[in-house]
Amino acid sequence: MNRREWNLHADEFESDICDITVDETDNQLSRYVKAVKPSSDSVLVDLGCGLGSFIQKFGDRFHERVGIDFASRIIARAKERCAGRLNVTWHVMDIARASDVIRARADLTVCFNVITSPSPVKRNALWSCVKEVTKPHGFALVVVPSIESNSMVEKREGGGGRNGRRSPPGDGLVKREDSWQKHFSRRELMSIMSQRGFQVKRIGRAYYPWSTEGLRKPRSDNQRPWDWICLAQRA
Repeated sequence: MNRREWNLHADEFESDICDITVDETDNQLSRYVKAVKPSSDSVLVDLGCGLGSFIQKFGDRFHERVGIDFASRIIARAKERCAGRLNVTWHVMDIARASDVIRARADLTVCFNVITSPSPVKRNALWSCVKEVTKPHGFALVVVPSIESNSMVEKREGGGGRNGRRSPPGDGLVKREDSWQKHFSRRELMSIMSQRGFQVKRIGRAYYPWSTEGLRKPRSDNQRPWDWICLAQRA
């Protein structure tokens, strides 16, 4: 999604966009965040902060908070939501260039459902940024769409689905409405974090409601769609 399209979502963000901080159903984020023990001068960096939901919910655990998004209207709304409660430094910029400004300062780098471009070049730039803003021995908390979950949802839909979802074998690309998004397997995510110099500490499922997929909850079992959530420490 380009900057213009992302800005157009600013006013209807809550209804149009899956915000995993808000929508996840099993409180997994809290468990993962609590596994990080910040120091008195700790720094939180949220790459692709959206409306600032993570900063709003967990930012008071950190001494300094930085939110970055490439859409000015999204950042404007984030500022409004966090105003008066938290002192946050906001940046409107290309997320992949954030390390030029932040450097390796983050005790916790957060990046939720941002690394989804169908372009390997763009994804690699974002993965590099996650590493480059995280200081040595700091942590990265990453959420990415799950290809395993998508396969499960496709079976529920009987193929095709409301969004014309298609997932060509092997590349993890899934068509949602009019755009392609990269989805990751659990093994792929672990491999990427390792290649970028991180040691995976925890990896699991961040479940969200069936309604986010435009489907009713099945009566036959308790399966739910999910994103992968990964907490890793930079070596």
